[in-house]
Amino acid sequence: MIKVLHIITQLVLGGAQDNTLVNVVKHDRSKYQVHLASNPNGFWLERSKKVADVFHPLPHLVNPISPLEDIIALIEIVKLLRREKFDIIHTHSSKAGILGRWAGRIAGIPVIVHTVHGFAFHDFMPFWKKQLYIFLERISRSCADFYITVSELNRKEAVQLKLFNFDNSITIYSGIDLTKLDRDADINLVKSQIGIPEKWQTIVSVGRLDRQKSPGFLIDAFAQVLQHHPDTLLLLVGDGELRQELEAQVSRLDINNKVRFLGSREDVPEILKITDIFALSSLWEGLGRAMTEAMLVGKPVVVPAIYGIPEIVHHHETGLLFEAKNVAQLADNLVYLLDHPDERDRLGQNAKNLTRYLFDGDNMVRQIEAVYEKLLDAKIN
Repeated sequence: MIKVLHIITQLVLGGAQDNTLVNVVKHDRSKYQVHLASNPNGFWLERSKKVADVFHPLPHLVNPISPLEDIIALIEIVKLLRREKFDIIHTHSSKAGILGRWAGRIAGIPVIVHTVHGFAFHDFMPFWKKQLYIFLERISRSCADFYITVSELNRKEAVQLKLFNFDNSITIYSGIDLTKLDRDADINLVKSQIGIPEKWQTIVSVGRLDRQKSPGFLIDAFAQVLQHHPDTLLLLVGDGELRQELEAQVSRLDINNKVRFLGSREDVPEILKITDIFALSSLWEGLGRAMTEAMLVGKPVVVPAIYGIPEIVHHHETGLLFEAKNVAQLADNLVYLLDHPDERDRLGQNAKNLTRYLFDGDNMVRQIEAVYEKLLDAKIN
């Protein structure tokens, strides 16, 4: 039995976390014993405990950089690895990725794999900070045997930045549990619970209410949309540090009765099914898991042309793209789709056809297990 540990920094509601948990639950238990380690405070703690064979809390594994906490977390991880004697550790997210990779090397773990779900650095942070994160990734690159990215653009950028090489990396699109998306939903009941008036159209966005997702741009665009389609609701699923600021923005625009803050929820698939359009106004993304889920259930998406997103959202083929932070373009795209229901249906069906092929969770895990087995064979031979 191969003993594998997945490590991720936090169990908040997010794409990297869902990807990690899909890995954990779908590993072949005839071959693998699957452990999971993370900071124990998070929305998906109970889900994590349920799907992992063993859950290991790491209370000092936190965001952002905190030298004292990080040193303690590194020591905790090394102790865990030495005690459990894993065959493989698979790290996810930047903080767990750096500390987990170093701990793996210190503890002598045979195989170390890291998945890049998106970079901690981006163009919207101070130059010195971006360079610090790149430096930390570079000095950690030799600690892993193999790297996985969730988009080919991320892989090419990482190679260009000398974070790893093409020959020790692969792109594996982030698989999603399709059974969760395909479960039966009482559409009328969901609409009633949320309070959607009959014959109104809806736009939904799913994600943390933080600077990365920047939902304020979407709210500004939505205020413009209402001038053309007043009987429309914006549903914001997720929570975060910007909630009060965003609620104030909605009040300032006098659109309180047209925007619903739904918080973190477990019924995202049902909410996606009742919506007419999925929209995102992020500044940076690895790929965009909520966006992918919307495409998987056949919904048209209006999303920024950033990072890996254009790999699957092809303008006027599988969705509509706009320049990040361009509120006018975002609003125009939303109005266009509200004006053209046939085009919504066409884009949604195209999106579903493409993503059902690329983003099957079972297929993702089989590809990852093939990486594990190749690396283990190389260590033995």
